[in-house]
Amino acid sequence: MTSNLTLTLLPGEYTVHRLPPEAPIPFQALRGAFYALTRTAEELSLVCPSEVAVPGNRHEAGWALLKVEGPLDFGMIGVLADLSGALATAGVSLFAISTFDTDYLLVKAEDLSRALAALRAAGHRVDGAPEPPEDESPPPWARPRRRDRAIQDEAWIISFLERADYGVLATCVGGRPFTVARNFVYVPERRCIYLHGARAGRTYETVLHGARANFNVSEMGRLLPADTAMEMGVEYAGVVVFGRVSLVEDPDEAKDALRRLVEKYFPHLRAGRDYTPVQDVDLKVTAVLRLDVEAWSGKQKQAPPDFPGAFWWGEKNTPKTV
Repeated sequence: MTSNLTLTLLPGEYTVHRLPPEAPIPFQALRGAFYALTRTAEELSLVCPSEVAVPGNRHEAGWALLKVEGPLDFGMIGVLADLSGALATAGVSLFAISTFDTDYLLVKAEDLSRALAALRAAGHRVDGAPEPPEDESPPPWARPRRRDRAIQDEAWIISFLERADYGVLATCVGGRPFTVARNFVYVPERRCIYLHGARAGRTYETVLHGARANFNVSEMGRLLPADTAMEMGVEYAGVVVFGRVSLVEDPDEAKDALRRLVEKYFPHLRAGRDYTPVQDVDLKVTAVLRLDVEAWSGKQKQAPPDFPGAFWWGEKNTPKTV
């Protein structure tokens, strides 16, 4: 699992060449600032700037080159998986090259804007490339399918998060999805969600080095009867938050987050009067998690107050007779 990475878009266009395995090394390609050369029993593969002439070979031009800033420790897990997963979600193919210190990603020039957006949406930083224009709408992968019920109003979303009693954190490790329900507090000025748990267990191990995550908060309204089974429905409202969750390392931030959690769920009690505030020793056994919001979307279905036969769950629950 990797933390947020920094990548740099290197200038120029690159070409990938394939030569016969016995072909001599084209030394004119070795004068550039970057080239990659691999010889196997089947081929001689060369990546170099497109302006370099390499005659008599199969090749594919039009690649942009991204460098992952390193050096990267050999013990880091999932670097390429994290980056390639973000690009795959955006439908961007890549050609990867690894060196002793770091990794390089080649993406087709026509896919570069989508690649940059996908990497940034996954929480990574990209230097050497223009920042995207401000856009109030969420990225495509964060938009609800039912646009007629989608809510983009940030005030509504924030209000919903502030009044919700719990949410479900979803992560994926080693290809296995994992969800867990958690109390939480949203902090608008930091645009993040704080959660807490033990310094052990699956949730802690998942977020120890940072992980992409979703956080779902929802509530059910009235049930809506209809004349046919497939027309029956329910009122609902919900928010899905997309971001990256990590362990809070700063003790002051961790104590502040725990203070906010206590004040949200026990608003009638006062620290120092009704209970002892959070102490440094408490942080030795309690992990504070921070989910930084990268995108979010809201969704709501609400029927008219006089909807025929509408009722709340539990009102009609009577024992069935056989």
